[in-house]
Amino acid sequence: MYPLLYVSQRRSRVGAATIAGTSREASSMTKKKPSVRNLDTVSSDEARAYLAYAGGDELRAAYVLAVDRNRLDGSLASPDDTEVHHALFLICRAFGRIPPSFDEMRVELRRLAAA
Repeated sequence: MYPLLYVSQRRSRVGAATIAGTSREASSMTKKKPSVRNLDTVSSDEARAYLAYAGGDELRAAYVLAVDRNRLDGSLASPDDTEVHHALFLICRAFGRIPPSFDEMRVELRRLAAA
């Protein structure tokens, strides 16, 4: 099963608070959800808002950003690994950092799904 599909199915069954993991992460996920305004770029302020919403976890922030980008594009489907990687790329670019490779990100997604 694809990790993001697993996460989205799990979210629909048990709620977002249990996916967050620890109580510290769960409390950070209760912050006001940011919303991206543009499909092509992410400002540093938007990237900071997504990171704050995700409790500092770049991969979770990228997943939430990918969901929002899909919604903005008119799709209700969960993002696939490629869309999450592109969102991670946008977040890293907003901070002037080099994003991880697609393979590195997929390994991390699988590790999170297994936890």
